Amino acid sequence: MLNWLWRRWVGRPVVDLVIAGAVVGLHMATVRITGAGDVLGWPDREQRIAVYTTTATVVAIIGSFITAAVTLYAAATGPRMRVLRTHPRQGPEFRRNWMSILSATLVISALCLLAVVLDTTGRDPGGVHWLVEGAAALGVARAVRLVWLFGKVIIGNDLDLGDTRDPASPPPPPPPVPVRQPGA
Repeated sequence: MLNWLWRRWVGRPVVDLVIAGAVVGLHMATVRITGAGDVLGWPDREQRIAVYTTTATVVAIIGSFITAAVTLYAAATGPRMRVLRTHPRQGPEFRRNWMSILSATLVISALCLLAVVLDTTGRDPGGVHWLVEGAAALGVARAVRLVWLFGKVIIGNDLDLGDTRDPASPPPPPPPVPVRQPGA
């Protein structure tokens, strides 16, 4: 059941947009009803601009890690990764997930930089900070997807590496058992 649910809905990148929209919508409704909890609305403009630019910078740095993860995926040549890449349904789905994560970093950084331009007053009456909150929520959702995909690539590569060992050779020795040193 969970596998079907993942393949049918959670494995699709559009779900991240729905999750981000729901989180921001619920937070906005809570702020409107209670009048409290608008964390990005409280600070003055200089502090909000610092948050916007820091968020854009962090997302850009994460984008470089994503590029490294995609490179690892592209360089994987084992039989499991070959089957995954050429599978008629899972191959395109896997690539779509990678591309959605990579493109999201560009969108999130652009939204944060756009907020720097649009947030021109001391109190942000237009609600530009909600744009940044939505971008951050999307970033968190895509980060979870990145960790999941990267884990799958690592597991596939490790299993493929284990398959390349010569069956006639003796198995590798087990790792040493850690010994606790007195006074450590």
